[in-house]
Amino acid sequence: MKISSKARYAIQSMLQLALSPGGAPVTLTQLTQQQGISPSYLEQLLAGLRGQALVTGVRGPGGGYRLARTADKISIEDIIVSVHEEHVTRPPQSGHADSLYNEMWWDLSERLQTFLTGISLADLMAREDVQQHLHEQRLLKGRQPGQLSDRQRNSA
Repeated sequence: MKISSKARYAIQSMLQLALSPGGAPVTLTQLTQQQGISPSYLEQLLAGLRGQALVTGVRGPGGGYRLARTADKISIEDIIVSVHEEHVTRPPQSGHADSLYNEMWWDLSERLQTFLTGISLADLMAREDVQQHLHEQRLLKGRQPGQLSDRQRNSA
């Protein structure tokens, strides 16, 4: 199964917001720089996320975006649905042999949806690779320009 790039960027943006220290707002510039996408594309994604009450905008100096709910209350399925305009509906039964396949695909789709509903943003935050990245980011903030991180030194 392939998750669309639109959904992946939305999930990544939500993860960035969830990882913001103290829930501080994250600016559009910070989000786009970390992901390498255009501000206009990210604004479209954020509009969908706002529409589903997953993020809120904070105005003024120090403003940006933050999660509208706690990370454990936001599922990956919530995020994917928020950025895809099309809604999943059960296909009509045709009465032909292909109706068996319609039912089979619908059941598979429901199982995938249930699986993605069971994964929260907090679950992603707890992943070891995400925690390692956070640790490295904190270390980078305390380094001198041009100084290599431990991971960079070990891979060189």
